[in-house]
Amino acid sequence: MSLPFQRARSPEHKLQRRQMILDSAARVLARKGVAETSLNAIAQEAGVVKSGLYRYFESREEILLRLLISDLREVIDAFDTAVTGPTPVETLAALLTGGFAAKPQLSLLVSVTSSTLEHNITGDTLRDVKRQLHGLAQDTAVILHRGAPHLSVETCTQAIRTIFALVAGLYPMTTPAPHVYAIMSEPEFADLQADFETSLLFAIRSILAGIAEVRSD
Repeated sequence: MSLPFQRARSPEHKLQRRQMILDSAARVLARKGVAETSLNAIAQEAGVVKSGLYRYFESREEILLRLLISDLREVIDAFDTAVTGPTPVETLAALLTGGFAAKPQLSLLVSVTSSTLEHNITGDTLRDVKRQLHGLAQDTAVILHRGAPHLSVETCTQAIRTIFALVAGLYPMTTPAPHVYAIMSEPEFADLQADFETSLLFAIRSILAGIAEVRSD
């Protein structure tokens, strides 16, 4: 049974409430997918009334975007720790691929950002989300430049944008709905089956190697 929120007074308590809501949303998302991760479902998981959520987030889309940002920050922090200097392209590609593969929630949310999550959200909130995502992308480009100093930060920024586009396209293609997966598992379509991690690794490795080759010509 959902209970009314006791209003958080201190900034620390507000942060705790926000995190509790995000954790609840992540559990619902893992069980039900994006379409069925509603405010009602999140509130029920959190054990609160739906109206209590609006004290901390304006919509379920904002909640999911904040989850995306949190997951992405963790991936970038791990990438930053691992890349301490010039690093082989194969290793850089594996690190980036492993970050996304280890967080299917992140890859899922990246895949629906433009089509779903950027709707039903106010301009001010969207502007804040975009600023944070832009900052994280720039941070990733700087780390990539550290690992591949022969590439400019600007070139690394373009590479990171392309990698995000690849994740957005590859994740839904390689993790289809159960009824699609059943068809794709038939022998007739065996050559169309694709694994997300394998496909992403090939794509990122190709991008980074291709950039290096172009610059050496």
